[in-house]
Amino acid sequence: MSKSSKKQKSKRRHHTVPRLLLRRFADGEQIMRVPLDGGERRLVGVADVTVHRDFYSMRDENGQLDDTVEDLLSKLEDKAARVIRKVVDGLWPLPIEERAVLAECIAAQHARIPAVRTASNEIGDHLGKIMIAMGGKPEIRRHLEEGATEPVTDEEVDAVWAEVTDFDGYYAEMPVNDHMVSMGQSMATAYEVFMARSWGLMRFERHTLLIPDHPVTLVRDDDMPPWSGVGIANAAAVLVPIDRRVAIIMREPGPDVSYPASTKAARELNQRFAWNARKELFHHPDDNPLDGVKLPPVRDREMQVSQGPENFLMPDGPSETFKRVMSDMPEPPPEARPPRFGVK
Repeated sequence: MSKSSKKQKSKRRHHTVPRLLLRRFADGEQIMRVPLDGGERRLVGVADVTVHRDFYSMRDENGQLDDTVEDLLSKLEDKAARVIRKVVDGLWPLPIEERAVLAECIAAQHARIPAVRTASNEIGDHLGKIMIAMGGKPEIRRHLEEGATEPVTDEEVDAVWAEVTDFDGYYAEMPVNDHMVSMGQSMATAYEVFMARSWGLMRFERHTLLIPDHPVTLVRDDDMPPWSGVGIANAAAVLVPIDRRVAIIMREPGPDVSYPASTKAARELNQRFAWNARKELFHHPDDNPLDGVKLPPVRDREMQVSQGPENFLMPDGPSETFKRVMSDMPEPPPEARPPRFGVK
């Protein structure tokens, strides 16, 4: 195979947790995989875990796979690996340049995980079905008439309405290109928030840590109501394992510090990391970080809703009263700006 053909060959196997992190919890290229579905714990190759086919591959204007995002992530990982090595070897606190590199890597890790894509798909699917339900048959007729060359019959409208209101019969997903744009935007926001927080380092001598398939773990503030979601802006802390003996803890803005390690701290970190896993977690073959840790079930959904789209069904379309109420909603003042997540 020529060099040019090798260069054009697409990268198909994408790691959603980079190997630079996984190797920090591995014995060479072997790592212990713990599935949450009750399957057997066993040694696997680092190269073969958290792999998703074409996960970051966009499509160009010709429909061909584009490796741009995967290449950018690889370059960032190379820079972050050098910084993590310095931290593990004793450098702390980090100079601003190294801190920025690691913040960008953690922001990427927060944005690149399957859970983010799943949540976006679930939100899009749910809102899209609500729009269908509220638009009713008049909206179905309008769409059919846009491309019709003959009059649209009531039977045709009824058939499409029956199909699209079978909400359990289909699931809408965003195109990968849209996910990649959203991922870039999420990374930029997360980077700002992470850089504004204080960073604490916890280094263990006797105890070890695990790493879940979704490593960036958010800690809910105890004062938050149970129905409120937790994100990078309102989290009481952001926990990130960067080595089997080292974790970064981000809190409210302030100076970077070092935290004392203890058996209790190791167990709490490992419990929180475990509960942030969706399907599996990993640890060094010689370690037992799961001692005293309760494993969660497999999490295959990210969003919980109290009202399904069937509760918004309006077969005849929205009433005039509903339209009037919606049209009377006040516009935001022209000087209004979106929130900045409490970061200045």
